[in-house]
Amino acid sequence: MEINELQEKIAAMAEEFRQPMTEFLSDLIRIQSYTGHEKPAVERTLLELKQIGCDEVWIDSAGNALGRIGNGKRTILFNAHLDTNEVSDDSQWPHPPLEPVIEGDVLYGLGASDCKAGVAAIVYGAAILNKLNLLDDVSVVVMGATLEEDAEGFALRSLVERDLLKPDCVLLAEATDLTLRRGHRGRCEVHVRTKGKAVHASTPHLGENAILKMAPVIEALEAMNGSLPTHPIFGDGTQVVSLINGPHTPNSVPDWCEVAIDRRLVPGETAESIVEGIRAVVEPMGASVEIPVQPVLSHTGLRLDAPSFYPGWLVEENDLVVQVGKLTYQALWQQEPVVDVWKFSTDGTYSAGAAGIPTLGFGPQEEVYVHTALDQVNLNKVVQAAMFYALYPVIYQQVTGAKPN
Repeated sequence: MEINELQEKIAAMAEEFRQPMTEFLSDLIRIQSYTGHEKPAVERTLLELKQIGCDEVWIDSAGNALGRIGNGKRTILFNAHLDTNEVSDDSQWPHPPLEPVIEGDVLYGLGASDCKAGVAAIVYGAAILNKLNLLDDVSVVVMGATLEEDAEGFALRSLVERDLLKPDCVLLAEATDLTLRRGHRGRCEVHVRTKGKAVHASTPHLGENAILKMAPVIEALEAMNGSLPTHPIFGDGTQVVSLINGPHTPNSVPDWCEVAIDRRLVPGETAESIVEGIRAVVEPMGASVEIPVQPVLSHTGLRLDAPSFYPGWLVEENDLVVQVGKLTYQALWQQEPVVDVWKFSTDGTYSAGAAGIPTLGFGPQEEVYVHTALDQVNLNKVVQAAMFYALYPVIYQQVTGAKPN
């Protein structure tokens, strides 16, 4: 089938699926799915994956919703997460957060931009692939991911390392406004602690105040900005002292004080290099440094605790995963796509940053609405994103050549 004819068939099928895709997205919006509590949204996604005719539908150890189209040995993973940021004050929202409201071509609701519209797009991209029977030697696995908001990459790591699904490439349906994304900065939490000697506050001269010892440490940590690793695309790394803690005993001289640092990373930084760099500055001042373990509990009860380290990543623009994305975009819309990087972190921190799996971002949502009371997505863009996800595996097969199963 010629690419122009195929493009027309995909566009027609995407338009045919507009209504069920919108209804599925609306159902997801109605379901509260805060991180670690995604089970109802996972179950609704599994139902949709069955309805579109997946060859296999399952839930993995970490509670991700998964569906497979095709039987090829090579696997393309479509990823979008089902958990949402929590709402702090729903009175600030123009509509109730869990009530999907459509005004013109725009759907409002919690998670519309991050990342339930992405889930709808990848599910119906797979539906088009299945309906038109477009896969040869490639399988597509659709992943309605969990745990992304609080611990991006942890659930994907579990799928790859615990459940042994090994994708050849990963497509992330996060907010890109129909442009391509090939990386983002990483992040890391670091704890720095000083120790003192506790005594009664009425005799402070007998003790050693850990908070006072921390004061010059904080100044030194702040002064590190400007000399942190830099990158030609992402710029300088940054670190911010974001929390301070100590004993909750107001009538005592504190014997410890701890600050938390939010460190933003450029690709190539490691947990070891971060700790070593900070330690070199604060250890002579009597402070210790560690990356804490982040407690993570999936809705299935599986513990995924791991260090609070999320590496940055950047895929080269001439990499196959990006080139196929460009060809797919050109075939659909007869123009060159914008290729950029994200400002925020995604599950790509594991797939590309830790596991080295070629990873590309493409989604219908707009970053400006992510984690805001104006959470929304343009439904026309959701349809277009489904078209992209339907054509990408076809172009991938053409570029790489069929492989015998």
